[in-house]
Amino acid sequence: MISPGSPHEALLVLDTELVVRAANQAFYSMFRVAPEECVGHKVYEVGGRNWDTKLRPMLETVLRGAPQSDHFELIHDGKPGGQAVHWLSARLVPSADASDATILLAIEDLSTLGSAEEVLALRTQELHNFADLAGRSAHELNNMLTVIRINADLIEATLNHAKLPASEAVDIRNAADRAEALTKKLLLASRRTLPQPTGLDRGVTTVPLPGSPLKESQEDIAARESLEAQAGRVTGLKHGAPTGRETILLVDDEKALRKLGKRVLSQAGYRVLEASDGAMALRIAAEEVGEIDLVLTDIEMPTLGGRGMVDELHEMSPDIRVLFMSGYTDNEILRRGIRTSETDFLQKPFTAESLCAAVRSVLAKPATPSA
Repeated sequence: MISPGSPHEALLVLDTELVVRAANQAFYSMFRVAPEECVGHKVYEVGGRNWDTKLRPMLETVLRGAPQSDHFELIHDGKPGGQAVHWLSARLVPSADASDATILLAIEDLSTLGSAEEVLALRTQELHNFADLAGRSAHELNNMLTVIRINADLIEATLNHAKLPASEAVDIRNAADRAEALTKKLLLASRRTLPQPTGLDRGVTTVPLPGSPLKESQEDIAARESLEAQAGRVTGLKHGAPTGRETILLVDDEKALRKLGKRVLSQAGYRVLEASDGAMALRIAAEEVGEIDLVLTDIEMPTLGGRGMVDELHEMSPDIRVLFMSGYTDNEILRRGIRTSETDFLQKPFTAESLCAAVRSVLAKPATPSA
């Protein structure tokens, strides 16, 4: 999209009644109208032209707070500048007084950019670029939200132990929940999420781990809660009885998350080794052959990601257990070769409790050599 203020982009300011308050010179030139034919008139009546019927519903949607972008046709009506295809982007500009809110409408003439096929290809690429950015941003946000949630657990446990009010920790957790919801909306807007599986199309019987993106049935929930009860609930951050024998290799490029994950798992009784990427994890595994019971790894990392690292690791230790984690959404995980319905998986952001419950669940399974 051309930057606002460009001489090639027409700009309109509309009030809540969709009446034009102001327009730039590019608008008058693009549509060959005079200011008196524009300002003070309903936008879909400007210049007496036949505007696309989708325009009014689109702008009414924007008034409810949802930004919109789409292509629109100005139908030929015998007037100069009366036929074209445009790309319109509109967003609400709020005000302290709701009645003073305005809509900023940007219009770009697509006919000046080449053939319809070329324009479509350009817009499609722009949407793909946005979707990639949204996916990467969501991954980083979910990493940070995991750190926030686990710290909230630690703070709450400390306050409870000292018999002090823990409302601040609850506020932090609630804020993290709201941020997670916004992240999901961002991903939905960029069309990066897949529809959740239902009881009609799930062909698996494995129980998703806490935090799994797979939708759980009532039977799944009951089975998961039974596993969590066996693993133990959060009580002063003592998640189940310490074993003193199992070794976990924690692999993630987010330093703060590794620090907290190691703290939580160590307090649960595990020996925890940590690595910042797959390459470092393989070096540690080579020195600890036969000693590592579980690899807890992020899927997406620099140098060598989780999927490639696990494939290499299984060459050394075929029966090693693996628990994948990620802040990406379902289709991003599938695209990286991780089948969540058949793989132990923990969705970020997660809590200290769900982390330990997931680890205990995987370690409780019999070791099965990889194919």
